[in-house]
Formats: sequence, C-alpha cells, structure tokens
Amino acid sequence: MSLMLEEKIAVSRPPIPAAIQSYLGNSYPNNHDYRVVNGKLVPRYKLCMRLRKLQPLYPRNMTSLLDLSCCKGYFVLKAAMDSHCERVLGIDIHDPDLEACHAVREHLGLEPEQAQFRKLQLHELADQIDDFGGPFQTVLLINMYQYLFFGSSRSPDCYLSHDAILQQVRRVCSGRVIFNNRMEADRLQDYCSDVAKQRGLEQEYTASRFLEAAAKYFRITPYGKIGRYPLWALDAR
Repeated sequence: MSLMLEEKIAVSRPPIPAAIQSYLGNSYPNNHDYRVVNGKLVPRYKLCMRLRKLQPLYPRNMTSLLDLSCCKGYFVLKAAMDSHCERVLGIDIHDPDLEACHAVREHLGLEPEQAQFRKLQLHELADQIDDFGGPFQTVLLINMYQYLFFGSSRSPDCYLSHDAILQQVRRVCSGRVIFNNRMEADRLQDYCSDVAKQRGLEQEYTASRFLEAAAKYFRITPYGKIGRYPLWALDAR
C-alpha cells in the first residue's frame, strides 16, 4: 500500500474524541493507560512494564485471545493489530471503558469482528461461548479476580467461591489462562475487603486455597510476580 493511500485512509477514520483521549491516557486504573499516536497504541510506563511480563507467556502461535476484564481495551486491540488471531474478544461491565474501546477500534479502522467488545459477566460469556466460536486459546485474567470473588462498587454481583469462578473460566478457555492478581485477603481493595469481613471469607481468599481449587481444572506454573502480585500460567487440563 502506498504512503499516500495510507494517509488518505488515516484521514478518513473517525477521530477519537478529546474526552476519550484523556480517559485513555489518565484514568483509573492507571496501569491500563495508553495513547493512540499515528494509528499506533503507545502504552504508558505501568502498562508497558506489565506487557513485558505478560507477552512472553502468550503461545507462540496465538490463534485466539479473550480478556476477561478488558478495561480500556489495550490487550484486545494490540492482539487484533499485531497477531494472526482468528478471534479476539474483551468483556467488561463498565460502560465508559467499553465506549473508549469502541472509539479506538473505529479510529484504528478495525472491523468489529476483528476486535470484539461486549458487556458481559463471566458466567454469561460461558453460557454463550459457542456464539463466539467456542473457548479461547489464550485468556487474560489480570487485576480483577478479587472483583469476581467479592464484587465491586461498579457491580455487587459476585461468585464468592474459587471453584465457581474457575469452573466458568475453564469453560471459556481451551489453552492457557495468564493470571496476575491480588491473592491474599490483607491485600484486597476496600470494597472487597469489607465483603470478605462481612462474609467471613478472609481465610478462604488465599493463594493456597486458590491453587487447590485451580488444580482441578488447570496445571499451574509460577512466573514470579508483577509488582507484589503473583504471575501464573494456568494450562487447561
């Protein structure tokens, strides 16, 4: 494709609204912040450091990717642009995040089927997984497990059980889950900590209890930490 044609295509793409540009580059959680510059995704420092730890755990030939809490969409969009994935999907429940994801996808000229974003909870996706082509080879479960377990200020819906969560995760994953999360009750954020205390589940929310439940569905390999939290690869049994 000629440079002139590329420039014409770029000009024809809808611009990202200023408010969404600001949201992408500086909003909670800041470890998902990035910019879009000349049709490229440019991660900010925290996201860049996370990417350097996560990407080596991707399969060499990644055919599909699911992000179970896609946030501002960086990992989904990057996979759609950089890999030969047949399917890429991100789910989330936060409307501003999904709005930002759609705006960036349109600006980049990606078709909806190239990078899908849906407002779904985990069990809803599991029940509809065949509609998305079946389980995904690679699944990201990053910085959100506590919210699946205890809920959040954005949604009180939760599972309150490692087995209940992991059973659903196994339904949507045919290959590897890349996992990086807070795994001790004393590390939980305020909302989750309060629910843990109210429900008497502080002793249940530990790395050892998680690993015990996960072993039923996955083989677990540790890969150190990202920040203070464990990085594990969970390979489907």
